[in-house]
Amino acid sequence: MSKTVHPSSAAESIGTDPPTVVEAARRTPVAGSYDVAVAGAGLSGLIAAIAAGRAGARTVLLDRFGMVGGNLGPAMIVGGSVAGEAAVTLPGGIAGIPRELVKAMERLKLPAAHRYADETNIISYLGAKWAREAGVDLLLPVWAADPIVEDGAVTGLFVEGKGGRVAVRATVVIDASADADVCRRAGVPVVTDQAPDPNWPVIGKHRLDPAYVPWNDTAIYFVAGGVDFARFRAFAEGQAALSEEDERWLEEMSRFPISTQKFEAPMVPLLRRAWQDGSFRLYKSVDEHVHLTTPNIWKGPFEGGLAGSRINLGGAIRRDDMWQHARLETEIRQHVFETVQFYRAHVPGFEQAYLLITAPYFGSRGGPHIDAERTITPYDVYEGRRFDDVVFVNTHSAQPQWAAAPEGFDTPYRTMIPRRLDGLMATGRASGYLRRVEHLLQMEQGSQTHPLPRGEEARLRLARYCGHADWEAFDAEYLARTEAVHTLFAKTFRME
Repeated sequence: MSKTVHPSSAAESIGTDPPTVVEAARRTPVAGSYDVAVAGAGLSGLIAAIAAGRAGARTVLLDRFGMVGGNLGPAMIVGGSVAGEAAVTLPGGIAGIPRELVKAMERLKLPAAHRYADETNIISYLGAKWAREAGVDLLLPVWAADPIVEDGAVTGLFVEGKGGRVAVRATVVIDASADADVCRRAGVPVVTDQAPDPNWPVIGKHRLDPAYVPWNDTAIYFVAGGVDFARFRAFAEGQAALSEEDERWLEEMSRFPISTQKFEAPMVPLLRRAWQDGSFRLYKSVDEHVHLTTPNIWKGPFEGGLAGSRINLGGAIRRDDMWQHARLETEIRQHVFETVQFYRAHVPGFEQAYLLITAPYFGSRGGPHIDAERTITPYDVYEGRRFDDVVFVNTHSAQPQWAAAPEGFDTPYRTMIPRRLDGLMATGRASGYLRRVEHLLQMEQGSQTHPLPRGEEARLRLARYCGHADWEAFDAEYLARTEAVHTLFAKTFRME
């Protein structure tokens, strides 16, 4: 039996001020014993489980959803594509099980590009199928509640599901929860607040604000039905003159902490009037230093009158704050519905539109990461750092404005190893990898492009960071890289 410790007796009984509950000792049944237990069936966890199973390890894969794939599964991809940047971020392109997965998906999908509803279900189907074929036990949907820690090592997981609480024993536990949930609960140091370094050569200026030190950006994808997409595009791409009032409103919107894509001129008066009468707000501050934006990214046309889009959230999001997460989850889902209602009431082509589906959870890009034995930093990127325990090489030739080393930089095995605790690894967003600092520091006004510095001192600093004696030498190499990227892009997509 558990008992509630009331505030008045809390200080007397266990020396704390907040109310607490003392849990009684219990014997938890062991549901299975494995070589590897993977907590989280997003892409990194899914591939880790398949690889372990194919290698002959007794493996179990756990996830809170009934379908696998994470951002490429139940999150419905959100933006970009399954492997759109692989050719210019991974020397030699995508490889291994990820390559198998992409190729298999391409054989099953319809020919249209970025049909998220199609691709996401294929990824989930193939992932579960391949995991089972590799001998992996799928335990879905459950929560990996707490790690089992004994004698300085993680030896399994406590798991909560419909049948109650059980224990899963494992020689190695892989935290693929994306937010380092297992590591944090095991007492591993986790980095949530990372102050920006103003000496870094390219940096989004609002990221220097201390309020945004715990930076994260998320989004949720949704699909509307009943859309005449051709009629919508004909309206949006038509000619329209903006009034002085429209221009003043756009100037006001540009001062919002996080901006988004510009809307076509015919949309501006509709959005302005809705903003002014309070019926629809394009931007919202939904929590202290957390902002919601409505991007102009309707995708379509899809057969059956379908069109998809997303709503973005960015700012001081703490993934371990369940009350904040509850507020944000509610706000963003309400805003999805309100967005479709606004378009139906005001925008040609959406007169019969209705909200068909919203992804069951946020796609996410930032968040906490473990204090790994080695954490990748922007300096490693600029210098093209090499490591003896390299797992893969990453480049950013897709973004030449970074001025990163063209040969790329190593990602070491140690990025997945937390300090001070054995039997535990972290993969995906929870590992000590660049994604943590990339979206915390490197995005300028929510865009994945970064202006080159204008001042002579800043330009010289950037040039020297990249190994050049002066700005002229840097500029020559920058232009050469840009041309190389354009050539590769044109060749890949057969542009005329």
